[in-house]
Amino acid sequence: MNFKNFLLAKEPDFKGRMIQDIWNYSDEEIEGIHDFIQILFPLNKKSQSVFHGYYLDTDNLVQSLKDDEQVKENILKSSEWFLSFLKRHDYWKRGYNHNQLRITRVIECLRLIVGDKEANSFYELIKILSKNANLNKKTTEFWDNA
Repeated sequence: MNFKNFLLAKEPDFKGRMIQDIWNYSDEEIEGIHDFIQILFPLNKKSQSVFHGYYLDTDNLVQSLKDDEQVKENILKSSEWFLSFLKRHDYWKRGYNHNQLRITRVIECLRLIVGDKEANSFYELIKILSKNANLNKKTTEFWDNA
């Protein structure tokens, strides 16, 4: 799979989905499908949750994504899309929920590819959304360190 072409909306991911297809997911699809988050928000390490094996496996690939303004815009658009999903639901704010891991990934991806400012802004919005939430300390530590 070519991450750059996927993030530029030029090629589908490993399952034949274009980035726009994922942005058009229903809330049920966002909640129930577990292999898209690693593609929308790629990192330079393998996922511990989903084992499709796709990740940013070279420094050159990471730099290529960082150097492309459209890639960064689409990652930002994806973060706004995911944030709007979180705003519509509260169940991710109680106990343990896989969306908490997804939040960590979004912050890490923003920091890796887009920038600290954007990662910090996303995290600040998450802190506002999760105010008075029943989150475990380990989750918030992951977010703090992302």
